[in-house]
Amino acid sequence: MRSIVQLLLAGSLLASCGLSAEGDHDAVVFAASSLVDVLTELSTDEESAFFGVILSFASSASLAAQVADGAPVDVFISADRQQVNNLLAAGFGVSAPQVIARNSLVIAVEAGNPLGIETLDDLSRSDVLLALAAPGVPLGTYSESMLIAADVEVSPVTFEADARAVLAKVTLGEVDAGIVYLTDAKSSSDVEFIDIPQADLVSVEYVALQLSEGTGRSDEMISELLGFRGEQALTRQGFVLP
Repeated sequence: MRSIVQLLLAGSLLASCGLSAEGDHDAVVFAASSLVDVLTELSTDEESAFFGVILSFASSASLAAQVADGAPVDVFISADRQQVNNLLAAGFGVSAPQVIARNSLVIAVEAGNPLGIETLDDLSRSDVLLALAAPGVPLGTYSESMLIAADVEVSPVTFEADARAVLAKVTLGEVDAGIVYLTDAKSSSDVEFIDIPQADLVSVEYVALQLSEGTGRSDEMISELLGFRGEQALTRQGFVLP
């Protein structure tokens, strides 16, 4: 629940700022929802380049669309490279994108795993209510690619906006299982997760793109994510370093 509230507050704060990317303003970071715990931790550390920045979390596809529409953003961190490539092709970005971390896919299930879900094939069972991330968002694309490569057919009962929304469906008992990032599954004590060998069929990477030089902090934040402080924050949450 804490993370969901953070997402809502961050979005409201950004909307109320009336910032201009060309002027002097507080640094703004758009990031994939699965990074909420990492960046929130850094933003409360007075010695961090992220201290006091404005954070907004959502699906990478949604955030990229806002950047393309002119949202005043200094750094964008996507859960896949395609969203960054789309922005680069549209003329956004003031430096080369950087891979800051990697992740993997797991199956999240209700605590105790009452349906005995053990493999990816189990998600095709008629008695399993499954949630997936929506097509077009990174997690949805990763999940679809993995299922196709593994030759597993599923019938999801719901498609959600991002990993945290899929996880919430499992946590609330509205579905029996969901495919999420490992780091999101680890963030909740209300679910269990099942490692799946087929997760190796897709490469989940987080890519940071500097969009503005206006605050002078954009390059510092990306450098920090690639340095010791950022690496420590990422690995504490279960991310794999690039």
